[in-house]
Amino acid sequence: MKHISLLLMGIILMSGCGRMTRVPEDKRAIRKVFEVNLPRKEIYSRALEWCAKRFSDVKEDIVVRDAEKGTIIARGVGKYSEYFDLLVDREFSYSMTVETKDTRYRVTFDNFTVYYDERQMKSGKAEYRFELDKIAKKLERDMNGLHEYISRGATGEKDKQKSGEDW
Repeated sequence: MKHISLLLMGIILMSGCGRMTRVPEDKRAIRKVFEVNLPRKEIYSRALEWCAKRFSDVKEDIVVRDAEKGTIIARGVGKYSEYFDLLVDREFSYSMTVETKDTRYRVTFDNFTVYYDERQMKSGKAEYRFELDKIAKKLERDMNGLHEYISRGATGEKDKQKSGEDW
């Protein structure tokens, strides 16, 4: 009985440490390219409208609006539940970049900072796999919402999603 208890304790400890895998800094971004049958200026205009509606909190802001380059950079905040989606809510902040070209645009989320309440260190860069996975799950809704907003009413929509590197 004693050996079984020790074995179970070891398994629980090992599974808890598995979530503490660090992600290299160059892999800490969420990026997707979307194709839509619209000119660059129209994509930029619709993306800017969506950002103005989405980033309306005091802590959120559109930082860059460059119509010439077709780039929008915004700062946002969100929350995710850390343990089994019910115990500890973590607030996080991020940067969102939308880059537009004719018939496609790329969305990049990066610069993730997680805010901790129970630690002496009140915030820190998101660097662990479990944090980035939870954040990605929450930001997927924003990415899909932006795509729906931009692509509504587009004729002959290709509606293809590519990895962020296929830009």
